[in-house]
Amino acid sequence: MKTDHLRSIEDKEVSIGLLVSMIHRTHMKYLNNRIKKLDITAGQFPFLMVLFSKEGITQDEIAAHVQVDKGTVARALKKLEENNYLYRAVDLNNRRRYLIHLTNKGKSVVPKILAIDNEWETFLCSDSYGIEYDQIHAILKNLAVKSREKVENNGELY
Repeated sequence: MKTDHLRSIEDKEVSIGLLVSMIHRTHMKYLNNRIKKLDITAGQFPFLMVLFSKEGITQDEIAAHVQVDKGTVARALKKLEENNYLYRAVDLNNRRRYLIHLTNKGKSVVPKILAIDNEWETFLCSDSYGIEYDQIHAILKNLAVKSREKVENNGELY
């Protein structure tokens, strides 16, 4: 859907889900264009963020946090490891498990990606029509919580 066409549609004619999907897809395109020189994709960004905030966790814990299947996590982490953004270390408490850590390269790239992501959010919220960023964030967080609750209640989470 083109921008002008989207502007011309009545608000109630487009579902919230479709709008959120559009925002997500354009966000991913924006990030991919801005971070491709770093050998990172927008799809790998959430994994870096989880590890930046909580290093030394397992692949399963990352999957639960990001809410994607284990195969997706395995592929993303493999590519990040190949590009020297993270490494795996044997868990000393359970030698069958590996704990995942960011390398110095991984730690140094996160602030750069966060700055790019903040540029996106600033642009997105620049014409907020009197609604403050905190209000937009609170509304979206509430929608995310409610959508997660709906899926959890149906037993459909990964």
